[in-house]
Amino acid sequence: MNLRLILLIAAVVVFSVGCGALSFLYGGGITLQQAYEDNQVSIIQKTYAGNIPHNLTIKNNGSQPVVVDKGTILTSEESQDLVIIDDKKISPNSNDSLRAYCIEPDQKAITGKTLKPSGTVSTEINQIISDSNPSDLQNATRSQLQIWIIVGKGNVDPYRGEAMAVVGNQGIRYYQLREKLSTAKNSVMKQFNLTNTDLQNLSSTADSSSANTWLGDVRQWFRLNLGI
Repeated sequence: MNLRLILLIAAVVVFSVGCGALSFLYGGGITLQQAYEDNQVSIIQKTYAGNIPHNLTIKNNGSQPVVVDKGTILTSEESQDLVIIDDKKISPNSNDSLRAYCIEPDQKAITGKTLKPSGTVSTEINQIISDSNPSDLQNATRSQLQIWIIVGKGNVDPYRGEAMAVVGNQGIRYYQLREKLSTAKNSVMKQFNLTNTDLQNLSSTADSSSANTWLGDVRQWFRLNLGI
């Protein structure tokens, strides 16, 4: 291929990405992380321990739309850490409800507690979220347990925290939860082609390098502004 043509194509790509990023930053909205750092949003836990999925409310007090990505981790000093499972764009001066799976099986969600954005989950957990159907309790429970398996490195204590609350909330017995956890572990290992050692070494959070952050912002802009 002609060198001049290659350079022309490269220039077009760089220009397109640059314009897309500027449009995202100044037209499509700001990220949840940016809004939180600017004190423009509040994030409140709405459901009790044992719910699958959990519900939360995000209030946008700012003058710009806030873009919320599924896979965003929300942490709390008092309540359960969550991972958002919906993509949404919240208009200025409005509230919106979102769904989330919990991350820590040994902690309990507490209603009314505040949360803050703290990075994103790993590719594997994002895949589980994408494949799940949060509107179907059986499907959502399976996805929740798979997330716990990854976070717990293959081991989840059914007698503590959110895991214990699920038993009471769904009216099942502990041996049934143990069976479901065993099935979830086998499913995760098969889906991602993992050994026990691989599972123990698998991270539950994404690489936070600047390159990955930039690519995430570009993907976000294309999704919200072009619908792809």
